[in-house]
Amino acid sequence: MKKFAVLAIVVIALAGGGYLAFGDRILGSGESGSVSQGPVPISGSVQNFTAFDEPVPAPLITFETESGDVKSFANFQGELVLVNFWATFCGPCIRELPSIETLANEYSDKGLTVALMSQDHTGWEQINVFLDRLHIATPGSFLDVGKKLANELGVSSLPTTALIDAQGNILGAVFGPAEWDTPEAYELIDYYLAKPAAG
Repeated sequence: MKKFAVLAIVVIALAGGGYLAFGDRILGSGESGSVSQGPVPISGSVQNFTAFDEPVPAPLITFETESGDVKSFANFQGELVLVNFWATFCGPCIRELPSIETLANEYSDKGLTVALMSQDHTGWEQINVFLDRLHIATPGSFLDVGKKLANELGVSSLPTTALIDAQGNILGAVFGPAEWDTPEAYELIDYYLAKPAAG
């Protein structure tokens, strides 16, 4: 299984933001890690999306549903997956979640699965109270127990959002908040929905 590492980490405390920002490349072992200069539509509200020239396999680290069922990204093969790493204590995450909810509703029958991956230690009771307060009802809500998945991916900043293709390959990621209910975000999602998965 490939290990993921963050290259050129630049930790910046954002005043009042409640999160840490860092370098914008994730490298798989032995991969070039180059950023795509191709036709991927990256602009506006998703201008910080980093698209990889060579998608890398997502790790099959497990995470849990509220009922305790164990899942991995293998359960989502055949779908484009937007996985959002967030926490109840993360201010930018709170501001971002409603736009992710709108995206999930807009693409519910178009081949996109949205997975909210909580990094909270407090468990489902607090997570559900928090999501209810924000009126977030995205079906794909999961708990990254012990932050195992986030650690495997090298996620050290919240929010972080990654796109994974239908064959389980990471296509790219946004480190920090984005607006996912905009024409630019929809154009990015549409591009990957129309693009054949990597072999």
